[in-house]
Amino acid sequence: MSPAISLHTPRWKEVDVIRRARWFIVLVCLLVVLANAWSLVEGRTRQIRQAELANLNLARALSLQMDAVFGEAGRLIENIAFDLEQRELSDASLQSMQPALVHAVAQMAHLDNVVIIDAAGRWRLFTQPTSPTATDKRTQPYFEHHRSSPSASAFVGAPILDRASRRWIIPVTKRLNDPFGRFAGVVLATVDLAQIGRVLATYEIGARGAIGLIHDNGTVLARRPDDGQQMGRGLASSRLHQMFAGRTRMSAEATSPIDGEVRIFGFQHLPQQPLYVLVGASKQEVLRVWVRGAVVQSTAVLTMCIVIGLAGASVVRAVRDRVLAEAEARETGLALEASNLQLSHLVRHDALTGLANRRYLDSMLEEAVTRGSASPNPLALLMIDVDHFKAINDNLGHQAGDECLRRVATVVREVSEREGGFAARYGGEEMAVLLLDHDWPIAAAESLREAIESLDWPDSGPLARKVTVSVGVAVADAKTLITSDDLIAAADRALYAAKAAGRNRVAVDPREPFPDQTRGVVGA
Repeated sequence: MSPAISLHTPRWKEVDVIRRARWFIVLVCLLVVLANAWSLVEGRTRQIRQAELANLNLARALSLQMDAVFGEAGRLIENIAFDLEQRELSDASLQSMQPALVHAVAQMAHLDNVVIIDAAGRWRLFTQPTSPTATDKRTQPYFEHHRSSPSASAFVGAPILDRASRRWIIPVTKRLNDPFGRFAGVVLATVDLAQIGRVLATYEIGARGAIGLIHDNGTVLARRPDDGQQMGRGLASSRLHQMFAGRTRMSAEATSPIDGEVRIFGFQHLPQQPLYVLVGASKQEVLRVWVRGAVVQSTAVLTMCIVIGLAGASVVRAVRDRVLAEAEARETGLALEASNLQLSHLVRHDALTGLANRRYLDSMLEEAVTRGSASPNPLALLMIDVDHFKAINDNLGHQAGDECLRRVATVVREVSEREGGFAARYGGEEMAVLLLDHDWPIAAAESLREAIESLDWPDSGPLARKVTVSVGVAVADAKTLITSDDLIAAADRALYAAKAAGRNRVAVDPREPFPDQTRGVVGA
């Protein structure tokens, strides 16, 4: 039988190649996207960090500037308080001090006025040319603070609207004591918020940025942008104020409790004053350039991924076409090989019995004779003939004859394979077995004859009879130089001798031109 060859070979290798190509393209695109994402995150972080550093530096510069402003006002009122505590708080002594105070205020651009208030809340001395209103100052927070607290430290109050000048001011005050340490009044220096606003306006913070000067108690003293509604506003309960409470310097992102804008804040506390500066850059403005760059960069990356995907798809299609073409060629080759093997099998084998045909036997016999001269073991040819086969054909029909030949051929093939031989149909009802390097060929022939004789045939039907064979054996070894034709002729003579002796037996060539292999064989 011809060897079985599957024409549907598995394509898992081809599928794996295509899958790997697709995954490679996906991986490349994924790496490009991840690299872009990492670059964008890094750029965003860097942009925010730069804004934080810029805000911290600006807050530090402003804190030093504001500390100098309020420090000058504090030192001025401390000097005035010291001088007043050395003399009586009389009109004559106060009048003598006015020119010097007017000159001192004129030297300080941020100061608006210096006022001396006695223990009854009356204005005893002021540096502005216009007279102050007759408001009782005892109700002012800074007056109540100093009257109730013996602290000698300067006090920075909440912004107030000066009724005389109609300007917003920040009061910086100090307690006055009499010789017995009792409360004698307040020295007041007012810082002009308009001047503070002009200082804040010199710094660029963007259209949505903000700068604030805030008291430690959360009171807004000054702010840019200024809508006129924020001075004196309390932020003590806001998350923003609580975030910076007790700290000296830090940066944070937070939502403004005033306008709801999300800003990146830089916080710096004044070194010598109970105040702090907040500089906030709008997060949206900080990231505006980054957002534009991110859109452009992401669009470029997306375009790149599309190009890679299209090019990759083209490559995958090319790989798939090549792989499929190779698979088709391979399957075509396998089909051709199967056809060739089948054709070779048909050319070399008999269609009825499945045994090798005469041509195949001749080639094998020629090769065996050529190779046998170098082997110490004998070479034997068994010629087999079905006894009375013509009578089976004539009496039972050709179909019965064909069935008989197939059954006998099956036994011949099995015995031949067991003995290590080569079985063929010689022609008609004759078959042959070639035994290579076999020590007892006649014993093998006898075994074959007995196997055929013992075949089980149907109890009824055309072949309800016993089938036997006659076997002729020809043997040659290395010392006997023969041709294939000689070996066939000797086997034929042996076969005729077996038939002449009564059939259903094994015989050797009566001329005995070959080594004696008949020892121990009954009937030889």
